[in-house]
Amino acid sequence: MNKILLAFVTALFALISGCGGGGGGGSGSTSSTGGTGGTGGSSTPTDLSGLASKFSLPRQDAQGWSILTPAADSRLIYVANSGNDTTAQTYTPSSAAVGTDPYNPAGAILPYATLDAALAQARAGYPDYILLKRGDTWTRTAMMAMKAGRAATERMVLGYYGSATARPIVKNYGLNLGHASYSAIIGIQFTAARRNPHSTEFLGFANADLNTDNNAGFDALGGYNNTVTGGLLIEDCWFDWFDGNIVQSPLTTAPVLTDVIIRRNIFTNNYSTAGHAQGLYSDRASIWLEENIFDHNGWYKQGGTTFSDPAEGKATMFNHNTYFGETRETVFRNNLFLRPSSIGSKFTSNTASGTNVVNTWDLWVDNNLYVEGEVGISLGGNDDQNNGPRWRNIHVTNNVMMHIGRTQPTLRTLGWGLEVQDWDGGEVTGNIFAHWGDATLNNNYAIYSSGDTNDVTYSGNIIYNIPSGGPLISFRDGAIQQRTKFTGNDLWTNSTATQLLSYALTSNAGFGGNYFYSARSAAQWFSINGAYASLDQYKAATGDTTSVAGQRSYVEPSRTLETYLASKGHATDMDSFAALLCTQSKMNWLPDLRASVINDYIRAGFATH
Repeated sequence: MNKILLAFVTALFALISGCGGGGGGGSGSTSSTGGTGGTGGSSTPTDLSGLASKFSLPRQDAQGWSILTPAADSRLIYVANSGNDTTAQTYTPSSAAVGTDPYNPAGAILPYATLDAALAQARAGYPDYILLKRGDTWTRTAMMAMKAGRAATERMVLGYYGSATARPIVKNYGLNLGHASYSAIIGIQFTAARRNPHSTEFLGFANADLNTDNNAGFDALGGYNNTVTGGLLIEDCWFDWFDGNIVQSPLTTAPVLTDVIIRRNIFTNNYSTAGHAQGLYSDRASIWLEENIFDHNGWYKQGGTTFSDPAEGKATMFNHNTYFGETRETVFRNNLFLRPSSIGSKFTSNTASGTNVVNTWDLWVDNNLYVEGEVGISLGGNDDQNNGPRWRNIHVTNNVMMHIGRTQPTLRTLGWGLEVQDWDGGEVTGNIFAHWGDATLNNNYAIYSSGDTNDVTYSGNIIYNIPSGGPLISFRDGAIQQRTKFTGNDLWTNSTATQLLSYALTSNAGFGGNYFYSARSAAQWFSINGAYASLDQYKAATGDTTSVAGQRSYVEPSRTLETYLASKGHATDMDSFAALLCTQSKMNWLPDLRASVINDYIRAGFATH
């Protein structure tokens, strides 16, 4: 992404609310889970089930929530504000006071009052359960150090009990998972209230405590004397106002973290005042990321004129909803990526000096919804030695992107969809890029493909209503991009200033069956090696004999997130949508707010008559 010099403009700072009362810059085919159950549908490519087998996904109930059952020798440790550390007791699943459901005890139990006293009763290497009473709140002075369970099927669990709708709340500090292999964190709200500018507990932007290493919602760091190797499950939690959340194997000699499952959580308002901040940061790990909500991460307010100054939580080009480095055997499925500081899903595969190596492989980004920010998905950029591919077997399928660049978080005037660079095999299939770009955005594209890229197929993608700044798709770098296939795609724009496609390849693996339409002069629809070209000239250059000029007859292509919300009777502004999403939990599950359902609605509008 750093290969193009960007224009930017200055503006007054603008504060908005996220679902935690947050800041900065808002506006106005259902898929399966690779055999894990819970969401239904059929748009997932069958190969995804092979990646699912890499993860110890628990059995799920009818609504798609993981079912965790204590072992016979599990210790059940209850915690409530009304408890007493002196008189508290631990229980077994067979205890009469527990009954048949450990999450809703049948009798009068004696809980602990403090989290530290309860944690002290949990035994490392055992499937013990620490259950916090729903609706209660604990204020921490340090991170909670979780312990390891016995196996992926017998996890140590930090969860909840009781029937209140509200999650248990842990304030100010999150979780240290550095010694917590085979553990599960279920249904807890972690909030850094001291970092929330809308809270009476806010310490102020200048307070040094806001920028320490202890401000992660959770930190699963391998190496550095930590023992975690994976087997983690994080589900139905909310991480709000931290400076990030971390899953990292930093040492090249350390075991790579594997079997990390993060599903149906909420990540909001993570920001930094002194450095970089992400909703979720990962390096050298294998992660199943499913049905999470990422909103307004990496920033509190709109950026400054340098677009790299984080003071007072300003948006910068370095902060994103997710930032995954050197990932492998990883799945992003059915997530909502909303209003990042810069990129919805940032991936890197950096190379050492000299020769490129493949550091990211077997990645599937499927059926996610991307709204706002300034970039949708980046799978390129950063450290590139230009000597070969850095990524292998990459799949970007069935995603929907819209309104990219609408609110200009960093004040840059760009709206970028997907960057493809240095891929060794992969596909970009069935995605919809629609409805962004206006007079203020002068740097827009849907797909930008470059570098040492080979054997990538682009098929069944729809690019609609992205005016100004094009071309909508760019294939660059001549001979070093090989065997590119481009078939069955629809490109449409009513802009007189936008080119459809730029082609600078020396050969390809087949171009054809595409639909093209632009309001621009027909002699300038395309660019061939930097020169304007007509459809016929494009066809001659690419060997395409079957593509046509014409507008597809779509059912309702004007559909957006806002029209979807209106159809459900919800307010249509982004702040209200974010607030509604933050009510999502197992106790208050609204299926119509899932990315897969919203994407189905958008996709149905692009069905043809």
